[in-house]
Amino acid sequence: MTLRLLLNGKSSGNEELRAAIFEARDAGHDLDVRVSWEGGDIEQFVIDAHRDGIQRIIVGGGDGTINEAATGLMALPAAERPEMGIIPMGTANDFATGCGVPLTPDEALMLAIRGQSVDVDVGQINDKVFLNMASGGFGAKITTSTPPLLKKMLGGGAYSLVGAIRFWSFEPYAGRLEWDGGARDIRAMVLAIGNGRQAGGSQELTPRASIDDGLLDVMVVDAFGYRNIPAVVREMEALGPHGRFVHYFKTPWVSFKTTANPLPINLDGEFHEFEALECSVNKAALRIVLPETCRLLTSNTGQEDPS
Repeated sequence: MTLRLLLNGKSSGNEELRAAIFEARDAGHDLDVRVSWEGGDIEQFVIDAHRDGIQRIIVGGGDGTINEAATGLMALPAAERPEMGIIPMGTANDFATGCGVPLTPDEALMLAIRGQSVDVDVGQINDKVFLNMASGGFGAKITTSTPPLLKKMLGGGAYSLVGAIRFWSFEPYAGRLEWDGGARDIRAMVLAIGNGRQAGGSQELTPRASIDDGLLDVMVVDAFGYRNIPAVVREMEALGPHGRFVHYFKTPWVSFKTTANPLPINLDGEFHEFEALECSVNKAALRIVLPETCRLLTSNTGQEDPS
């Protein structure tokens, strides 16, 4: 199998990764490397790999880098998309962590080279794709406003720290939410649409999601006051569709239209704003190398594929 490593330039000086690459080459793997310089490079590298007949790309970076690679892959004809392996090199690494991909460069590289690929769904909001999570409202604001130095120092804990400081000054986002079989007006503190399960540094927002079931998991947290915290906690633990404040359901599509300010969305680690969004699933759109024990696969969760 022909291989190519597409590496976020911020990670190019990682000595552990360098050593792992040399070790892989010494073991007989023909592995060339492309290093990004600016935004858009990874997507172009994917197109170049397809042109060059590469069968499996390996992407080294954080959630945003993986998203950029997925965007490039989705622009190719479905039958011609290379497989993708992952080396987590970001701050949060939410998709990789949720899937159980090793976080050390040498183990991740060996899995990416030798592991088996599986069919994985790809979510889509309007014209943008995502592998992991679209988290809107409070979480997106916190991810954007957390200082980079604090992220580096505390990792995922930085998001919780900043969130705790700013929570009670947050203004909910009002709008109309519609999905397959339902609709409601909401004032959202949180709107999480998950293909994967976690965002913002290992915070599980859609803990029942699977990446190969052809469905999105949606969690809505409606506006609540200080006295309602015990009820919100109970509903977060139960995760049902008919809570007073917390609503959780699975659906093949969901839409949201704001009645006031645009909704901030953290889409696989990148910030966007939408006044209206249409979200759907591209079922089994990519083949990604994952551990056999990946807990986001229906074969490991006891869920049945609805198709």
